[in-house]
Amino acid sequence: MSVYKPKNSPYFHFDFVVDGRRVHGSTGCKTKREAVRHEDKERAKARNGGVDRPPITLDDACGIYQERVEDKPSWPTTRYIIAALIEGLGAGAILSQINQRELLHYFSKRRNGRSNASVNREIEVCRAIWRWAAKARYDVGEMPDWGALMLRVVRTDPRELSIAEEDALFPEIRADLVDFCSFALKTGWRRSEVLGLRWSDLDMARGIATTKIKGGDIVKRPLTQEMVIIIANQKRVTAFVFTYVAARTKAAYVDKLGRKQPARKKGERYPMTDQVLRKPWAAAKKAAGVENFRFHDLRHTRGTRILRATGNLAAAKEALKHRSIKTTLRYAHASDDDVRKALELSDAPMAAPRAVKTAIK
Repeated sequence: MSVYKPKNSPYFHFDFVVDGRRVHGSTGCKTKREAVRHEDKERAKARNGGVDRPPITLDDACGIYQERVEDKPSWPTTRYIIAALIEGLGAGAILSQINQRELLHYFSKRRNGRSNASVNREIEVCRAIWRWAAKARYDVGEMPDWGALMLRVVRTDPRELSIAEEDALFPEIRADLVDFCSFALKTGWRRSEVLGLRWSDLDMARGIATTKIKGGDIVKRPLTQEMVIIIANQKRVTAFVFTYVAARTKAAYVDKLGRKQPARKKGERYPMTDQVLRKPWAAAKKAAGVENFRFHDLRHTRGTRILRATGNLAAAKEALKHRSIKTTLRYAHASDDDVRKALELSDAPMAAPRAVKTAIK
């Protein structure tokens, strides 16, 4: 025990080791509860190089992180992850007191019904929350070993939608959502980028869209004639390009994540959302018999098709707005047909060897 009361002393003392350095002394406290609190402060000071950093709750730390990322396209997903984290660990939990075991237990529960890759994304958000709190000079305690929390993800080639699957899938998509899905496939944009496309982002005369991408960067993206036609066919009823038709009238309400959802009137058009797409997309896949395919795989499909058609990694990287060419290289895998052709070519009869003339002495 690091808090103890020596003989012949009215006060409790502390004695602990931080980074191989022993720290000890009197707490000046006569009760154990007060002594433990004093020792916690001494530990924090020792961890932070003698600087007395204030504690911070998980809720406040999430607030600091929110200020950094809420304007990014990925914010809806991040908000969901933060809400689950606060519910799981408690809004009032002190960051410096959340240990590795608690985090391990929390993320073990998050694996229920989720892929390892999805849980790893949640761990990355959690790591960012801790780090931003530390940068704001709050006491976050001993930084968790985030690498040890990460789950193994089996690397596979990106899932590609075959032409036959495409022909089967798109007729099954709800009529008012087809253009949204088709635009996502033809552009290779992320779902959040298509959702966030506004009329003010477009220069139709030049065939250019100026959009915000993952990470918050603003980029210009060329539009093909087919993309322009899809956009031109959209009804201009909101600030956003892609809308859906409300299937029923609904009163305004607050969802599970605390978001205010406006009222809806049957037959009227409203901006597209993830929630609107989820059930019709799943139903279309089931009806078409397309399995193991996510909406994000439309982006993978476009990347693979660009590389197969052009062999131009630089063009594919720019079209998909990847930060690193390593990400684009994931789409440079050989298809089964490519490998089959290579095997067949290598199996062709070899040319007869040339006869070797032997000199006669």
